[in-house]
Amino acid sequence: MSEPTSRREVNKARTRQALVDAARELARERGLEDVTAEDIADRAGVSRRTFFNYFAGIEAVVAAGLAGPLERMADALRRRPAAEEPLVAIVHALREEPLGAEILLGWLPTTPGSTLRGRELQLRVWQHHEEWLVGVLRERLADDDELRARSLAAAVMALFEMVQRAWLPTVPELAPDEAVAAFNDTLLQVLAHADAGWRRPAH
Repeated sequence: MSEPTSRREVNKARTRQALVDAARELARERGLEDVTAEDIADRAGVSRRTFFNYFAGIEAVVAAGLAGPLERMADALRRRPAAEEPLVAIVHALREEPLGAEILLGWLPTTPGSTLRGRELQLRVWQHHEEWLVGVLRERLADDDELRARSLAAAVMALFEMVQRAWLPTVPELAPDEAVAAFNDTLLQVLAHADAGWRRPAH
């Protein structure tokens, strides 16, 4: 790779990260509902056009900021035995690499009162990760049944979203470590119900 090309790639990566950092800062200050692409571009010191050269919208920049911790969870899933049922493997991966404050709290406003629109925007971010999860599951399932990977990814992401929807109103009442633990505990319970086919446990 030539030096000019290398420098250009470094500058692009820096701009992308500056936009992610600016979006996170603004979300923490005022909530995502009050953040625009122009706000993010101004905070990052670039133009609105530059923002859209990197991201399609607010949800996309947030999804980019969450990609790192989700990829660590994906790595934990890849390490699970190949013969393990996919939903069981996901549960074990989440136990090994639970979702942390970086992904669960890092984009929530530090002051209470986030509006419904802001919460809905946070929830829609999960949709940006569905294609990512499809790719991870396609690799794990190692077959040509595209519907199997896509239906499993859609089901898991819907469960994540449902847990977050129930969890968000409880966050102001909990310490950060308690809020993170509560999310992961609930998510594992919900996935266990799914794995059991939502059957009532035998007594």
